[in-house]
Amino acid sequence: MSRLCYGQLCDAVRMAATARLAPRERIMDMAPPDEHDRTLVENVHPADWTNPAPADRYNLVAVGGGTAGIVAALVAAGLGAKTALVEQRGLGGDCLNFGCVPSKALLRAARAVYQASLGERFGFRLTEPPQVEFPAVMDRMRRLRATISRHDAAARFRSVVRRFSSAAR
Repeated sequence: MSRLCYGQLCDAVRMAATARLAPRERIMDMAPPDEHDRTLVENVHPADWTNPAPADRYNLVAVGGGTAGIVAALVAAGLGAKTALVEQRGLGGDCLNFGCVPSKALLRAARAVYQASLGERFGFRLTEPPQVEFPAVMDRMRRLRATISRHDAAARFRSVVRRFSSAAR
């Protein structure tokens, strides 16, 4: 297992934050997929999804299944509006799939390592500097993302939203 120190983990977070993202169509196909990635994809972009028959008219069409699109479609549908939610790749948008959730998971790991290094302030001393198992940090990030994806799952919107469109399928 590779080990990184706190400074290396912070550098990795900075690099990830400034790196160019791979095209969205490639994100869901990253190899090797693990159980967490499979759960994420099954929730936000299920292979067996079939679009419902479209209505003649909608009161609201939300383009993009990120935070704003999901909330707008759910609120409008809850008020009785005919809504359509159109998402090309995966529900949850950038926040769930590429940005907020993954970055916060990495930052929390870095913070935990830093806090452990402050042990003397709290009356304990580590026998060696904190070490980071970066593969384990990334596994935790993927697990958290998969768990949170249940809230953005396509199945949750079947009875509320008229249409989920996926150009990729």
